[in-house]
Parts: sequence; C-alpha cells; structure tokens
Amino acid sequence: MIKVSVMYPFQEGARFDHDYYRDKHMPLVQSLMGDACKQYAVDKGIGGGIPGSAPMFEAACHIYCESVQAFQDAIGPHSAVIQADIINYTDLTPDIQISEVRVG
Repeated sequence: MIKVSVMYPFQEGARFDHDYYRDKHMPLVQSLMGDACKQYAVDKGIGGGIPGSAPMFEAACHIYCESVQAFQDAIGPHSAVIQADIINYTDLTPDIQISEVRVG
C-alpha cells in the first residue's frame, strides 16, 4: 500500500478554500480515480509545534492506493481536469510525497 500526500505549505495571505477542497475537489479526484483510490483523508493545518505558531501546511490530502503504478494509471488520464480545478480553491503550489505505508 502506498500513500500519496499532497501538502500545501502555509503562506500568510494565501487563498485556500477548505470547504471547496473537502466537499468538491477531493470527491472529484476520488470519482475520477475510481477503485484505485482505496481511501483518502483531508487535513486542515491549525498550528505548528510551538504553541501559537502557524502550521507548516495549510492543508493536505493523503490518497491511498495499492501501488505507485495503480496511482499513476488512475490519475494520469485525468490530470488536466484535476489541475484545472485547483484555481477554484487555492493559489498555493503543493509539495507531493509518495510513501510506502508500513503500518496502517
């Protein structure tokens, strides 16, 4: 099992519509990926490690798939549609990490 994390770094003054991301964008991604998306989670950053500090990330999603190949096969044909929807919720550029899930 792999996890694809799409993380939006916190930036003061940046635009991020958390409701749109949770209610529209991620369900769109899941529907386009079909069964390759085993599950996903959405995070909203609320603080850093020091009390009162800003979060490292404004938001993140974590998409779980059986393999990197399964993810790439499912997302690839729809990448233009997914990319085009980003302007509807943010002006941030995400960092992406693919991880092997060792415990779940």
